[in-house]
Amino acid sequence: MKRIVPLGIVTVALLFAGCQQNDSRESPSVDLDPVFSGSGVRTILTAEELLEGFSFSSPVDEAALTLPKTAAPPEFIFEGRLELIGEDEAGGRKIHFGGPLSDKTFHIPEFEFSFVQQDGYLVPVQRGLILTDHSSWNYHLEPGRVWNEPGDDGFSRVSFPFALTWKGSNAILNGTMSFLFNEDQISKVWYQVTQETTISTSLDLWGLLEAVYYPEKLPDSDQIKSDFSEEIMNRFPTKPIEALKEDYPDIDLSAFGYGVSRERMTWYGLVINGVQYLGGCQTRYGQYPYCEYLRAPSYSTAKSAFASLALMRLAEKYHQPVPELLIKDYVPEASQSIGNWDDVTFNHTLDMATGNYETSERMVDEEHWDTDPFWNEDYFDDRIQAAFNWPHSSPPGDVWVYRTFDTFILSEAMQNYLQSIEGDQADIFQFVVDEIYKPLKMGPGVFSSVRTKDNNWQGLPVGGYGIWWVPDDLAKLTSFLNNDQGQINGEQILDPVQLMSALQQDPQDRGVVRDGNGRYNNAFWADQYTSSRDSFCSFWVPHMYGYSGIVVALIPNGTAYYYASDNQEFKTSKAIQELDLIIPVCND
Repeated sequence: MKRIVPLGIVTVALLFAGCQQNDSRESPSVDLDPVFSGSGVRTILTAEELLEGFSFSSPVDEAALTLPKTAAPPEFIFEGRLELIGEDEAGGRKIHFGGPLSDKTFHIPEFEFSFVQQDGYLVPVQRGLILTDHSSWNYHLEPGRVWNEPGDDGFSRVSFPFALTWKGSNAILNGTMSFLFNEDQISKVWYQVTQETTISTSLDLWGLLEAVYYPEKLPDSDQIKSDFSEEIMNRFPTKPIEALKEDYPDIDLSAFGYGVSRERMTWYGLVINGVQYLGGCQTRYGQYPYCEYLRAPSYSTAKSAFASLALMRLAEKYHQPVPELLIKDYVPEASQSIGNWDDVTFNHTLDMATGNYETSERMVDEEHWDTDPFWNEDYFDDRIQAAFNWPHSSPPGDVWVYRTFDTFILSEAMQNYLQSIEGDQADIFQFVVDEIYKPLKMGPGVFSSVRTKDNNWQGLPVGGYGIWWVPDDLAKLTSFLNNDQGQINGEQILDPVQLMSALQQDPQDRGVVRDGNGRYNNAFWADQYTSSRDSFCSFWVPHMYGYSGIVVALIPNGTAYYYASDNQEFKTSKAIQELDLIIPVCND
C-alpha cells in the first residue's frame, strides 16, 4: 500500500513550543477578509505554513478553514486513511471556564480514519458517535470540502468538521481540521476546537500535527458515495435567517434567538411553509465553516424524540396497548425497589408520574449530580439499582416529578418488550433509527446514542439524553410531528392517540399538571400562550427541552422554532408571537 508522509519535518516538541509563542493571529482579524490579502493571496494557514510548520498561540479565524467563494474544483482525489501523529503530546489549550481537567483532556484522541471524496466533499466512512481509547473523549466526524487555490503550489486543500464528546456524556465540543495533499505528498494537519454546547466546560484546543495518508480504494466506496449524494439531495430546504425578512417583510428577526446570550448560542432555526431558516453557528473565532454539520447535544429532548417516539411506534406497529403495560412485568429489578411499582405503567413512567420519589419540589430529586449514584455509575446493573432506589410517595399518575431515572427505567422496559416480540438481538434505539429516523432521511450522525458501559459502551441506551442533533434533524423531526401527524409517505408511523395527547390536540388529555398551569404529557412539556392577534384567544404549545438550553417548540399553526444553547436560557414567547403573525394560530 502506498504511504504518503508529510513534506518537511517539524518535531512534536517544536510544535508544542510554538503553542506558547505569541502570534499576530491570536484573535480573529477585523479585516473584511481575514484570510486573503487585497491581491488575493492567502495569509492564514498558507501552503508554506501547513507544509513547513509555523508558530501559533491560539486558534485562527474559522474563515481560514472555510471553502472560499473563489475556490476551484479539486485537482486531486482523496480516498483512503488519514493518520495523525503525536496527538497525545502536541497542542495548545485555553480554558474559559470549567475544571479541574486532566492533562489528557487537552489532547485529542488517536486519529486514524478513512475518507472518500464525492463531488468536492470529503466524506468520513464512520459517522455518528465513534468510540475511542482516550480517557476523556470520543469523536464525531462530519463531511467537509476539498478544493484548489492558486497559492497552494499544486496541492488540493481540505477542511472538515469534527467534534469531541465526553465519555458517557452528551456534552460536545466542535472543531475543524485542514490540510493539503496531492498524489505524492500530504501536509501537516491543523486542528482547532472553538465552540461547545455544554454548561460545564468551555475551552479552545488547537495544534499542528504530522500526518500520513494511505491512499486505497475502499471496499464500500461506491456505496458510501451514493449514500452521501442521497443525503445531500434529501436535505431539508434551508435558507439563512436573514432571508426570512425577504420572504416575510413584516417579521421581526430579533424575536428569533431572543433571550439567549449570543456567546452561548450554538444555532437557532425555524420551519415555516416547508422551509428552514437557520441562524447562529458562531464560534469564538468567527462563523463556523459547516453550520449544517455543527452538532449539538439532545440532552432531555431525547426523552421526547427517542423515548416518547419509541413508545408511540411500538403501540402503532404492534397494535397493542403498550403504554398501559406494567413496568414490573418487563423490568425485574422493580421487585427490589424500595418504592411501589405494582400499578405503574409505561405511560406513567413516560409522564414522570410513577409516584416513586423523595420530594416533589422542582428538580430536587433530579439534580443530585454529585451524590446520586445514578449519575456517577456507568454500568447497567448499578444504574438500574440507583434508578429504583426511591420511596413510594403518591399514587401513580397523580404527581409530576421530573426524573431522568424514570426514562432510563422505561428504556429498559421498552427494550425488553421489543425483545419479547423480535428476539434477544432487538435494540430499542436501533428500532427508532430503523422505523423513524432513517425513513425521515435524517443523517447518520443521529443514528447513535449514549449507552451504558456494558459491552464497551454498547449497553442499554440511557433514554433520557444521549443523541446529537444538527439543524436538519430537527427540521425533519418537527415537520413529521407537527405537519405530517406522525406519517411518513402516507403510512401512519406513530400511534395517533398518543401523538395527539403529546401535542395537546386532545382537550380531554392535557397530561400531568406541572409548574402551576403547565402540563407534561408523553415527555412533551406544554404551556398556554395568548395570540398576538387576538387577546381573547389562547392555545397550547408543546415543547421538547434539553438541560443546557435546548428548545424545540411545536406551534399549532404548523411552524416550529428551535435552538441549541448552553446557558440554561429557555425563551420562546417572542418567537411564537412572531410566527403567529405569519400564520394565525386562531381562526378569525
